[in-house]
Amino acid sequence: MQNVIMHIDSALFQVLNGILTSPPTDHLFIFLTSIRHTWPIYAILALFIGFTYKKQGIIALMALALTLGITDQFSTHVLKPMVNRERPCRQEATIRLLIPCGPGQSFPSTHAINNGCLAMFIGIMFPHMRLWILVFALLVSYSRIYVGVHYPLDVLGGLLIGAGFGLFTAMMLRRFSISTAKS
Repeated sequence: MQNVIMHIDSALFQVLNGILTSPPTDHLFIFLTSIRHTWPIYAILALFIGFTYKKQGIIALMALALTLGITDQFSTHVLKPMVNRERPCRQEATIRLLIPCGPGQSFPSTHAINNGCLAMFIGIMFPHMRLWILVFALLVSYSRIYVGVHYPLDVLGGLLIGAGFGLFTAMMLRRFSISTAKS
């Protein structure tokens, strides 16, 4: 059964990384996959939340930052070594590799874990931002397949794991009556 799932994942990768691509979208996904390009967007979002929601926003951002630190380390130092799946850029015979392959293992995508966590947390704590942050998180996560460094299941698994962390953190803040109602 595992071989069948891996075969389907590889075939889906070939479609998403090869067939469903174009030069204009190459530039978009190379941009979105780089933290160097996307961190300013997240910084602007954090400033907006901090200035709009004051103390509650800052508390929420601190909880999110702590959670993202945990998810990032959990993915890199626990899950990836435990699963030990090779990246498609080292496995697939046919690949469109648009960025360097990078070190480390493939499952789960740490980009997807962090973006899934961020999207779930922001979506719960700041519902009016839910759609935009979800779309952005999905595009960043998908970019990892598009540029050739992750399989679809790496991204899907990362999004689900990250969403779980984001949900847990948001529920803990709500449990302790940390509201994001404007001050």
